[in-house]
Amino acid sequence: MARPREFDTEEAMDKAMGLFWDVGYEEASLAELLATMEITKGSFYKAFHDKHSVYLAALDRYNEKVISATVAYLGDRTQGNGPDRILGLFNRVADAVRQDGDRLGCFLCNALVDKAAEGGEAEAKLQVMVLRLETAFFKALREDPHLKEVAARETARGVLSAYFGLRVLGRAGLASQMADDCIRQVAWLLEKVKTS
Repeated sequence: MARPREFDTEEAMDKAMGLFWDVGYEEASLAELLATMEITKGSFYKAFHDKHSVYLAALDRYNEKVISATVAYLGDRTQGNGPDRILGLFNRVADAVRQDGDRLGCFLCNALVDKAAEGGEAEAKLQVMVLRLETAFFKALREDPHLKEVAARETARGVLSAYFGLRVLGRAGLASQMADDCIRQVAWLLEKVKTS
């Protein structure tokens, strides 16, 4: 009879994701990963096989928890019109930095710098997340029936770039100083595309 797992897999994955998010893939040693996840080496290898497998699972977990929640918010019409929701998202990020001193930034942004250039499965997962965000911005913009598809797509990509920029500034400890200017530029872009 197989012994039951001695740890909560989801809780362990959240802890692993936090470590990768904070220090990156290369800096997260196996010993640090085991300590953070609070599991034994034997349990680790039975459940996850290797560090790379845990990293891929952490990306999936971030996609499932954070990207899905962001996409859901951008699609929630009870939160205002599309541009209002986009600005609301930027304000949420800025508020987290101001109130909590959030220095983690965005795991997706960190991972794009950390692992995307290496290709393979990690790059594919990262690209899926980026495209999910771009599509969510695009759909929020396309709620305006007068906005042409090309303009909405270009604007969604510009907004996505500003979003990533704000998250990186948070990681660098500069978002609290620069967030308002970033949000004003996004508001200007959203207003400009309506009148073009």
